[in-house]
Amino acid sequence: MTTRHNLLEEPLLSWRGRDRIAHRASLPGLLTALSRGVVVDFPRARAHQQQPWSMFLTQLAAIAMRRSGVATPPLSENEWNTLIVGMTDRAREPWCLVVDDMSKPAFFQPPVPEGDVSGWKEVETPDGLDLLVTAKSHDVKTCLINASDAEAWAYAICSVQTMQGYPGRGYNGISRMNGGYGNRPRVGLSPSLAMGERFLRDVTVLLDEWPALLTRGFRDDGVALVWCLPWDGSESFALNALSPHFIEICQRLRIIFDNGALTGRRTTSSARRCAPEVQHGDVGDPWCPIERESAEALTVGPRGYDYRLLVDVLFANRFAPGAAQRVRTSDSDGLLLWVNALARGQGKTEGLHERILPLSSVVQRRLLAREQQQGLGQRARDRVQRAEEMRSKVLFPAIRLLALGEALPEGRFEARVDECFFHALFGSADWADDIARRDWEDRLLRIAESELNRAIERVPLSDAVRWRAVTSATRVLWGCMKKRFPDAFERRRGPFETTATEAESA
Repeated sequence: MTTRHNLLEEPLLSWRGRDRIAHRASLPGLLTALSRGVVVDFPRARAHQQQPWSMFLTQLAAIAMRRSGVATPPLSENEWNTLIVGMTDRAREPWCLVVDDMSKPAFFQPPVPEGDVSGWKEVETPDGLDLLVTAKSHDVKTCLINASDAEAWAYAICSVQTMQGYPGRGYNGISRMNGGYGNRPRVGLSPSLAMGERFLRDVTVLLDEWPALLTRGFRDDGVALVWCLPWDGSESFALNALSPHFIEICQRLRIIFDNGALTGRRTTSSARRCAPEVQHGDVGDPWCPIERESAEALTVGPRGYDYRLLVDVLFANRFAPGAAQRVRTSDSDGLLLWVNALARGQGKTEGLHERILPLSSVVQRRLLAREQQQGLGQRARDRVQRAEEMRSKVLFPAIRLLALGEALPEGRFEARVDECFFHALFGSADWADDIARRDWEDRLLRIAESELNRAIERVPLSDAVRWRAVTSATRVLWGCMKKRFPDAFERRRGPFETTATEAESA
C-alpha cells in the first residue's frame, strides 16, 4: 500500500503569526501553534476556505481532547500527534491525502467498498473540486490552481466535505444547514481577529457544550471522523450514532496520484451521509443560530449580515444563539462578534459575507444579563422599525415625486443606516431611552435629507420642470417628517412648510 502527503508528518500546512511571516507545519504542528495562540491566519487558504478550515481544526481538537481526557490544549507537537492518532486506533491512512488502497480511508475520503474509482468523474485541480460555483467570466476563475499543490487539495476537500449543499442531482449536502440551497454560517465571539485566540476560546466552548449534546441524542463514543468508515453512497449515520461535534462528509471523493500528478475523483450518492432524519440543520453546531419557531438553522442570503439580520441574531429574539455566540463570565473585555457565511443559490454562489462587530464592556455585560439583553434588544428592534418608517414613509414619497413617474434612482439609505447602526446602538447603551431615541431619529433625518439631495443631483429633469419637482419633493420630505417624526422635525426645521393635506396625500 502506497500513501502520499501524510499530514501528521509532512509540513504541508501554512500559518502566519503577528509578524506576518509565513510558517509551514504538519497537522500536529499547526494545532500546537493554535494552542499557543500565535496563529493569525492561514495565508494559503482562499478567502472562503479560512472558516471551514478553522472550524475543522477546532472540532478536531475538541474531540481529540475529550476522547483522551485532556482538559487544556497541549503545547507540544508530540502530544497532539498522540491525541490525533488515538482517534483512528493509531492508523495513519486517514491523515494522508493519497492512499492507493481503496479499502482504507484517506483524509476526508471514505473507503470505497467497490474498490475501484476508475469510473468516477475526474477532477483535475483543487479549485475544480471546491464548492465555489465559478466560470471564465467570474472574478474567481476555475481550474487555475496547480494540480500538484497538496496543501490546496487539503483545503478544497475540507471545505467541500464540511460546507457543501446541493450542487446537482446525485450529490447530497451536509447536515449542518437548512436545506440543499442553504449554507453553514459561522457566528461566534472572539477575543481578537487572530485565529489562534478564537481557537482557544472555541475549543473550551465545544468541550463545555459536550454534555448538553449528549442529552440531545449524540453518543459519547459515537462516530467522530465520519470519513474513516466505508460508504457505498446509500447508508447514513443517524444522529444517535454520531459523536458531539462530529466531523462530517457529504460526498464520495478520492484523490489519486496518476502520471506524476494529483487528481480527484468523485461520484454520486443516494443518501445524505449524516443525520438524514434532521431536515433543517439543527444538529448542535456551536456556530449556528437556530430559528426559534421553525427550529431551522440560520441561512444567510445575498444581502449578507445586514443590520436587520444581526439584530435578530445578536439579541436572541428570532434566533436561539449557538454556543460560540453566548457571552461567558470568563470572557475578557473587548470581545468581537465575528460572523461569516458563503451564500449559496440554485447553481450559483451569492457572495462571501463577513462582518465583525466590536463589543464594548458595557454591551458585553448587557448581553450576559438576560434582562439587560432584552432591554438593549428592544431598543435595537425599535431602531430597525424607525429606520424602515423613515425610508418608506418619509424618503420614498419624496423621491417618488421627484422622479415624476420615471424609474427611481438607486439609493444608499439602507447602506448608510447599516454603516452607523451598531456604532450608534452600542454607543448609546447607557443612555436614557428618550435621549437615545432623539439621537437616532436625528441621524435618520440627516441620512434621509442627504439621500434626497443625492437623488436631486442624479434624477434627469428638464429645466422646465426641475424647480417645481425639487421644491415639491423637498416639501413632501419635510411634511412627512413633521407627521411621522415631529420631535426630530422641531429640532431641525426644513426650509419649507407644508400643509397637513399635502403630508397626508404623500
